[in-house]
Amino acid sequence: MIRWVTGAVAFLFIAGVALLPHASAQTKWDPQSARELYGARCAVCHGAGGAGDGPVGLALGAKPSNWKVGGGRLKDLSDQEIYELIARGGNAVGKSVAMPAHPDFSEAQLWNLVAYARSLIGGAGVPVGQIAQAPKRASPAEGTIRWGSALDWSIALTIGISAVILACILVSLIVYRGRQTEGGALWLHLLSLGIFPLFLLAVSNFAVLEYAKEERFCGACHLTMKPYIDDMHDAKSRSMAAFHFQHRSSPDTECYSCHANYGVHGTFEAKMTGLRDVYRYVTRTYHLPLKMRVPFENALCLKCHSGAKRYIAHDIHLKLSDFLGAEQIKCAGCHKPAHAIPQPGRAGGPGEVV
Repeated sequence: MIRWVTGAVAFLFIAGVALLPHASAQTKWDPQSARELYGARCAVCHGAGGAGDGPVGLALGAKPSNWKVGGGRLKDLSDQEIYELIARGGNAVGKSVAMPAHPDFSEAQLWNLVAYARSLIGGAGVPVGQIAQAPKRASPAEGTIRWGSALDWSIALTIGISAVILACILVSLIVYRGRQTEGGALWLHLLSLGIFPLFLLAVSNFAVLEYAKEERFCGACHLTMKPYIDDMHDAKSRSMAAFHFQHRSSPDTECYSCHANYGVHGTFEAKMTGLRDVYRYVTRTYHLPLKMRVPFENALCLKCHSGAKRYIAHDIHLKLSDFLGAEQIKCAGCHKPAHAIPQPGRAGGPGEVV
């Protein structure tokens, strides 16, 4: 009986984890739904119409090709190759190193972008609004399988372990009804109430803490942050937040990377600040426009930029290094605005440094 119960529980766990990433699998993709995502993440290099005339693309040594004229280099790639190029980045598939990877995109978003990119090819693609048939995904023998990030797996494991705990409890109540003190029932109690919850505590806490670092978390619940998130996604914004986000300086964790300091102390301080912000949001005791409680430290900028090639290329940074290190001159004094957001009573106006 114990072997049967153990086998059934293991099967449920493995099946649940294996099927979870494919629960939303589709066979058709909508290029129209990728228009906004393309504008926020791709147009800065490839241009709004796929002509390779985005502001960053024009500054690159190897400029993106013009898809509107004969399809550019895009016409030589299969749909699967475009999918892998967007997902894994140019360096991973032998293309331009300037093409970043996008591990945060879902499978549906990736195929929708493939269809949308095809629709931009002059006279050779799928017209926007029509449906593109997704090609067959590569098998393990044909290419690399994208298993997802550590966060994806931690979420999947959290759900899987929770399902296993519930399964053990149900088996104990049904199979060992009236015999809860027998050996097999005691083992199930130990697993469901002792061992598995310990694993669940570790994995679920990791999932929550990692997800809380992501930009999408910052704007998911706290509506006061929406203007800041919109600014980051605005391809026309001149703010520092938009610049860092659209250049993929810290993919998906731009908010956390800029506002949290080094090490365990920095992480703890950031989490405590977040809890205070949540309290003010729930109790409606915050004030607009949002202001930082203390001036933005240069150390938060220098932890990434100090020693970087683009940083030392400007002599002024080297000449002022002592003043910057002593906080006598602020990075934000020259590099601004931090966020360009509409101010109360000035709809659409640029924001101040906040």
